[in-house]
Amino acid sequence: LVAAPGKAWQSISSKEESQATFLNGYLYPIMGITALSVFVNLLNDQFTLEKALKLMTIDFVKFFVGFYIASFLIDELLQKFFDREKNPKQVQLFVGYTLSVYMLITIFLNLFMGMFSFLRFAPLYIIYVIWEGSKYYMDINENKRLMFVVLSSLILIFSPDIIERFMFILMPGLGN
Repeated sequence: LVAAPGKAWQSISSKEESQATFLNGYLYPIMGITALSVFVNLLNDQFTLEKALKLMTIDFVKFFVGFYIASFLIDELLQKFFDREKNPKQVQLFVGYTLSVYMLITIFLNLFMGMFSFLRFAPLYIIYVIWEGSKYYMDINENKRLMFVVLSSLILIFSPDIIERFMFILMPGLGN
């Protein structure tokens, strides 16, 4: 999905994958690795185990809850604006694979942010991944594709961030 999203989405759409295999064998492990990358990012003079655990929890929860919220919202969006039947499995795969790109970017940022500060804009690449996925995986009609990409991008980029902000409110003293 990172190097050639169009080809990746075509490959994903052609294979049958069970929900349990996708979630337990792919998505949840990436969420865990993303949370662990926060720990590596904190190995400096401000490091405390308490802060590391809180930030790791926030990172995991933001993607975990963000995944389910985004899946629900995009499924509803497809039904209301795109005259499609509900298909939670397809939507969860779409959201999960797209968020996995966001998580890979987050891992990279956590590991190398000091060296490459321009990478803060890397999450915008998700818009291109969604564009390709809307064509090859979600099979969105060409004349409604731009609207789907804009709405899905807003949901997929901001739902984890909103969860993260909410978690910072619940765990004061961490700053951001």
